[in-house]
Amino acid sequence: MRMRGEIDPQIAAQEYQDQLDLMATQRGEPIYRHDLILLGLGPDGHTASLFPETAALNEQVRHVVANFVPKLNARRLTFTFPLINHARHILFLVGSAKDPGLIERVLEGNPQYPAARVNPSAGEVTWMIGQ
Repeated sequence: MRMRGEIDPQIAAQEYQDQLDLMATQRGEPIYRHDLILLGLGPDGHTASLFPETAALNEQVRHVVANFVPKLNARRLTFTFPLINHARHILFLVGSAKDPGLIERVLEGNPQYPAARVNPSAGEVTWMIGQ
């Protein structure tokens, strides 16, 4: 299933949340657990569409939101940390040209960078850094 980015972002986020909730119920899970979530790393430390200083960073209830990103002047559909951190496995795929200092700060857990907040409670994180 995919997020419908071509419709109103608030409606698209709710539709996707509803689909996740239905699948979780069908599986007998309180929260749908993705087997794998593939993430990247932006130059400001964002991942998914969880950008620094945006409201979605603090979302604790909803699993999918339309996050307003001021520097893009747009709403971006994104998974939230409660959903991401419930995955069985998370794979960061990062190009070798990415700032090594940024990667180091994220791996050290600096909360200034949203990607550093990816920390699954019962899953694993793998970083692939290369060409």
